[in-house]
Amino acid sequence: MNDTVYALARFAISIYPILYVLAIIVGSIFAASGFTDIIFDIYYIYRSTRRFFLSKKWPKLTLERLEAREQQKIALIIACWHEEAVIAKTLANACESIHYHNYDIFVGTYPNDPDTQREVDKVSKQYPQVHKVVTADDGPTNKAANLNQVFEAIEDYEKKTGLQYEIIIMHDSEDVIHPYEFLVDNYLIPRMDVVQIPVFPMALPLKHVTHWTYADEFAENHTKLLLVREFTGGFVPSAGVGTAFTKRAFELFALENEKRIFTPGSLTEDYELGLRLNLRGYKASFVLIHLPPETDGQKRKRRASDWVATRAVFPLEFRRAVRQKTRWNIGIILQSWQNIGWTGSPMIKWNLFQDRKALFTTPANFLGYFVFAYFIFYQILKVYFAQYMPPLIVRGTLLWYLTVISTFFMIWRSINRAYAVALIYGIWPALTSIPRAIWGNVINFFAIVRALWQFTTSRLRKQRMQWDKTDHEFPSEVIEEERKTDTGLSQIWDAGTQKGTIDEEAIIRDFNETMQHGSLKERVLAIQKIDRSTGSILFPYLIKYYDDPDWQIRGEFCRTCSFLRYAQAIPYLKTLAGDRDWTVRSNAVRAIGKMGEIGELELLEILKSDDHYASEAAQVILEHQSFFKENVRRLLSDDKEQIKRGLSFLEDLKNYGNSKLSTQLLNLYQNGNIKGIRLFLGDPSL
Repeated sequence: MNDTVYALARFAISIYPILYVLAIIVGSIFAASGFTDIIFDIYYIYRSTRRFFLSKKWPKLTLERLEAREQQKIALIIACWHEEAVIAKTLANACESIHYHNYDIFVGTYPNDPDTQREVDKVSKQYPQVHKVVTADDGPTNKAANLNQVFEAIEDYEKKTGLQYEIIIMHDSEDVIHPYEFLVDNYLIPRMDVVQIPVFPMALPLKHVTHWTYADEFAENHTKLLLVREFTGGFVPSAGVGTAFTKRAFELFALENEKRIFTPGSLTEDYELGLRLNLRGYKASFVLIHLPPETDGQKRKRRASDWVATRAVFPLEFRRAVRQKTRWNIGIILQSWQNIGWTGSPMIKWNLFQDRKALFTTPANFLGYFVFAYFIFYQILKVYFAQYMPPLIVRGTLLWYLTVISTFFMIWRSINRAYAVALIYGIWPALTSIPRAIWGNVINFFAIVRALWQFTTSRLRKQRMQWDKTDHEFPSEVIEEERKTDTGLSQIWDAGTQKGTIDEEAIIRDFNETMQHGSLKERVLAIQKIDRSTGSILFPYLIKYYDDPDWQIRGEFCRTCSFLRYAQAIPYLKTLAGDRDWTVRSNAVRAIGKMGEIGELELLEILKSDDHYASEAAQVILEHQSFFKENVRRLLSDDKEQIKRGLSFLEDLKNYGNSKLSTQLLNLYQNGNIKGIRLFLGDPSL
């Protein structure tokens, strides 16, 4: 026994110099990374405390307010490669659960993937808002190439139907889309050009440890890190799912990059697009809100599904998790470094550093376990068997200070992560997140090593990175629960449902009675009930309420005018375009935009006004509606007056609205690049 102990002691002492150097390196990386992280933590605590007191004065973002915003046309895009096992369930669930009606879904498939095409075809027969897109190239290319062709298909569909999409939302084929996600995006866009909602993995049984490592990471990052990025002026990276973009941002990138919005060859095209948009000056927002169902005033425990977030089942097995995180590491760290480098404001560079430091911190976390195991082994020998062994860490030395600092940061990080997990999932997942971090670090280490190997070999062989797709699962068991969370959104009366003889006097009497003595909800419903058969009768009485004290009434007035499209409403709508409430003024300019050429002229007048809020709202309508492309087409006319009118329109948007899209098109015209303008318009002669 003594000989064995002596041999072990000699071995422990002999490798001490190697482990000492490793401990210094690991401890230094831990300390440096911990200091950069705690800056975010302190700022988050300060900002959260400040917002807690100030938010009491702010209006709550309720379902009523989300519903009051007139619905913009949304295109949901999904890229697929061998997703026949999940895509039909995802699409059917989305069509049945999303509380939004003005949207279409475009699914990108490949010619050599008939199984996925078959599943999409099945769903599209039942739900006409689902459209299959077949790419020109066989798969797998990569997600970026797939989505670029999906966007071209959207533009072709617009030309065929005359529709104009205003919001583009990205999701993956296995996502559970929150019922209120589109309402939130519709409310915030176009004040924001990019809206990102959180990603919270499904709350599976705790035995699925690999899946829960994702839940731990997303809970912390998506309840704190991305909020701090937005607060501090850094860029909000797109997660690739639950990300909404303004159509004008997509059109600008398509114009500048010959229809290639997403960087070909990028494995995290979403992250890179978010960064590029920020560098171009587009505003992004990360939205963390929960919208619990109505419970008749009774409080209940908040569920993970109450958060407006994307949910999905992440890999349950080690190997699949490593494959997925390999792709993330290649795209976020290596390809973005290669393609974009270190550019932007100091805060953007700081964010890039936070993302890319994983090249060093991930190996350090993994190697730290060997250092820790050695420390435990050494201390057991010294305390119980070989007291003559020298002390491992001497108080006051560099190693001692690094150990203390690293230990503090490890405990601090564990507390922060456990708190974030508890906020979303509850106490038991939070407590188990602490030991689970070990398994998460092991996955991350093998993923970063695999990423470096694949990236290096592809560069040496001059090969493009292909779509290293992760197999997906759709959580069918949650669907029934989610459909029971319908909160009874207000039902808008369908236009033209009233038939038969109209009693004008009774209609006027009932309307006035409700508007004068009814509750707020009854008054809103009374305005919603106005259709084309009663609009001409009630319009003279409706305009009395355009400046009603309640924003809901003013907002509903604008929506009804948008539906009726009476030119007589323009003076009232112009007044409301400068309303103090965002919902009201956005609804007002949308209504003006539906008045044809008269509406275009009125919007240009509002654009030039001194009212910043009204001008901003008008610019969006002028860029998103058919006005824009009609005026761009005038640049190709042989009629000088038409050319002059088109140039005047674009110059107004550039000078008064600082429109990036107009600026780029004017540059093309001034440089004689007619081909670029035709490409923007999708001219088939090219």
